[in-house]
Amino acid sequence: MLDEQLIAEAKVPGLRPTQQQRSRELVVRLVNEGLALLDDHDFDTLSVEALCARCSATVGSFYARFDSKDAFIEALQQLVVEDRRRDLAARYASERMPRDDLPRLIDWISKGAVIWYQRYRGLIRASLRRAGNDRGSWTPMRDLGRMQVDHALPIIVALVGGEPTPELEQRIRFAFQLLYGTLNNMILIDPGPLTLQDAATPRLLATAMLRLIDPARTT
Repeated sequence: MLDEQLIAEAKVPGLRPTQQQRSRELVVRLVNEGLALLDDHDFDTLSVEALCARCSATVGSFYARFDSKDAFIEALQQLVVEDRRRDLAARYASERMPRDDLPRLIDWISKGAVIWYQRYRGLIRASLRRAGNDRGSWTPMRDLGRMQVDHALPIIVALVGGEPTPELEQRIRFAFQLLYGTLNNMILIDPGPLTLQDAATPRLLATAMLRLIDPARTT
């Protein structure tokens, strides 16, 4: 769940500042219930009335806090992106991040990505569908992927060993493209045979990434 502190600090356009604690708590409920509703709805079919009913709030109280439904949708995207930015920065600074073993690092990256996609599958699916008509709407999500590559690339290069080359960097970037492209495809059309929920998905994605990054590795 997204919390009150994140929402207050993010300063999302279209979200009016709130002074009272009850008002701030309502914004938190609206945001998190909106994310829950996206499990079964796209942005176009997300109903403000249904959202307010879930939050025991009036439609008027919704529009007192958000400029419009579009502003609310933009807020959902921006808040999730900001939460993920902070999470990635903390994870890569953490002592729990594997820094001395390439397979463990790639496995850690793959598992983290799958968990995040599972958590926000509704928002990601709705954002992907929206991007079909508005390509710019996917930009914040795309930037998240680039941010993770920026964090991970120098660590991966060091673990592969040898000289950092453009060809190695390209393989690493393409491995992340494979990761996110596969997860987006699972979210959007679920083509099978594996799904986002299958226990084998993170492991097989990590195996594919590792073979792209370091094809000379035998295990």
